[in-house]
Amino acid sequence: MHGLAQGRAGAARALAAGVLVLAAGAAQAQGAAPIKIGFDTELTGPWTFFGTSCVAGLKFAQEEINKSGGVLKRPLEFVIVDNQTNPSQAVAAARNLDVSEKVVALSGPTSSDTALAMYGYAEQNKVPFLVPVAAFPQLTKPGTHYTFRLEPNAAGWGYAIARFIEQLKPGARVALMYSDAALMRAITAGFKYQAPRSKLAIVQDILFPQGSSDATVQAAQVKAANPDFVIVIGAGAFDNTINNQLLDLGVKPEQIIHPFGITTQVFNWGQRSVGSYYGTFFDHGLNSITPAGREFIRRFDAANGRPPSYIENFCYTTAYVFKEALELAGSADREKFRDALARIKTRETTSGVPIEFDKNGARKEYIYYMAIESVDGKKTYKSRQVFYTEWDPEVIPVYDLVK
Repeated sequence: MHGLAQGRAGAARALAAGVLVLAAGAAQAQGAAPIKIGFDTELTGPWTFFGTSCVAGLKFAQEEINKSGGVLKRPLEFVIVDNQTNPSQAVAAARNLDVSEKVVALSGPTSSDTALAMYGYAEQNKVPFLVPVAAFPQLTKPGTHYTFRLEPNAAGWGYAIARFIEQLKPGARVALMYSDAALMRAITAGFKYQAPRSKLAIVQDILFPQGSSDATVQAAQVKAANPDFVIVIGAGAFDNTINNQLLDLGVKPEQIIHPFGITTQVFNWGQRSVGSYYGTFFDHGLNSITPAGREFIRRFDAANGRPPSYIENFCYTTAYVFKEALELAGSADREKFRDALARIKTRETTSGVPIEFDKNGARKEYIYYMAIESVDGKKTYKSRQVFYTEWDPEVIPVYDLVK
């Protein structure tokens, strides 16, 4: 018994020492100058629903990292600025973060339009740029050197939709309704490329100008064309408008396919959209979520009153990619950090999906499709995985389809 007591006392001392070491490491990190990353994102404007979701996931990871001692014994600080979903403002903010804040790297955009504007600045000024959520293919076009993209390219999403519909109903008739934004154009281009190869017929092809807010006439045209499926790719709140106007006309939920869906979108589509489909890269309804991912979902839901989606996950993951690349580089030197990103080989802790960039800064291409099963107001929803596919970036000419 005496030996057992001594053992317990020794274990207690070791545990206390471990806690003290961790606390000392965190204190040391907090006392050092922070490593700054410029986070230039959409907190106002049409893409607010993406930008604010992204920041929510990012802050979770930043807090975890700094509580655990930071990076290179320094706190990791994301300097968050609003680009107003405006490409010109995004570039101005990137320049200020670079010149005035002296950030090591840039990140943050969830809109492909703002990301493309920042891409030009980053490549020209040799600023490492990690894009968490923006999928326009040209962000990693051949010759790209300083830009890296976590999200699979959007032309591939269109390719994947065609493969999904081919499985649902061979020879299906499909209507396209999409906004004139970079992301939507890329998705549509990928679908149009694959549709004839999947033997699908496009019976309506409707492009909405940016800023559109009503689709009454166009929804009636789509209904009259009697498609088997309608692909809805509206920007911001307009996506919900198109969705509801189609349902009002009698289009069935199971005929509607959204190329992407995040928590707030699913809530906006509502219970009447049960049976419709959406694409995603991370969702609390997936069976492949890791234990760490389940814990992230639980804690995020407890803090925000809703489960996270792939936006929050990508931005949560972004912080950890910065941490790993900085540690791999061994310093906050820009060129060393850029080279570390280029050779990083890791996995998303929440999903197990590999993170490794090709020579142009793109990563593995994949997507899941989910069927909505229920929507509980603004609290939660249930969805079921119905399709998964991967593709090699060379399967479709993504850099030629969209300029």
